[in-house]
Amino acid sequence: MVREAIRKTPTMRPLFALPSWAGWPCTMKMIRCTEMFAEFPLEPTIARCVVPPGYNIRILPNEMALLLLMVQECESCILDGVVRVSPMRMSHVWIELEGPEEVGVVLPGTTVSLPTGYYYALPHQIDNSLARTLLSFVGIDVQKVNTVSLGGTPGGVRGGNVFEDKGQRAKYSWEDSCTIWPTPRIVTGRRRFYREYGRTLKRRSEGLVECKSSFLGEGMVSLEAAPSSALGRIGILGTLHGTVNPVEMEYCYVRIRVAGG
Repeated sequence: MVREAIRKTPTMRPLFALPSWAGWPCTMKMIRCTEMFAEFPLEPTIARCVVPPGYNIRILPNEMALLLLMVQECESCILDGVVRVSPMRMSHVWIELEGPEEVGVVLPGTTVSLPTGYYYALPHQIDNSLARTLLSFVGIDVQKVNTVSLGGTPGGVRGGNVFEDKGQRAKYSWEDSCTIWPTPRIVTGRRRFYREYGRTLKRRSEGLVECKSSFLGEGMVSLEAAPSSALGRIGILGTLHGTVNPVEMEYCYVRIRVAGG
């Protein structure tokens, strides 16, 4: 859910961050996106199987870790300021980490900047072949999926899904029920994400995403995953229940650096 802002603090680098001089840079601007922003409690044992040593997993007061699922449908994305991809649909599965207390600059047109979140990321799932090729070329860990669907406009009950293959066996799906607020909350959202990957060629990536976001409401969501899906393969079985915010983003700026492991 939307968290309250805290006082502005100077930027501090977490111990697991890449050195400031390291990495091959890549940028992406996401334009006019709709998003399902969903958080689920996750067994810490599952989280630890995904997150490598050296990263501190954030544990909630209920002694659970937190799984963040962001599913986005964007009108267009511009890669490295040159290549426009339109449309683009994505799904991101992240596990929250502990990190330094930080609040960034308030973007124009927003009322407040939310505290920076820190996450360990699974491969970014994208339905656009061109975007997948370009991002993979610069070393970003990306998975091409068959379809990504939010399931319609927010409000009331809707169901969405991600089909990872054409055979529709590797999939996960959700049903959410939201109440739309009379007035959206327009905020600056800021999240840092990290990943280690590769067998022969070890790599590490670090990213920062900053968005002008309109949180439209809140509600509850249930999530189910097939065993062969990305979620199923990390041990998520049965149904997860969590909270959800429908979000509209006017724009997001994403900056990613990739370095050898």
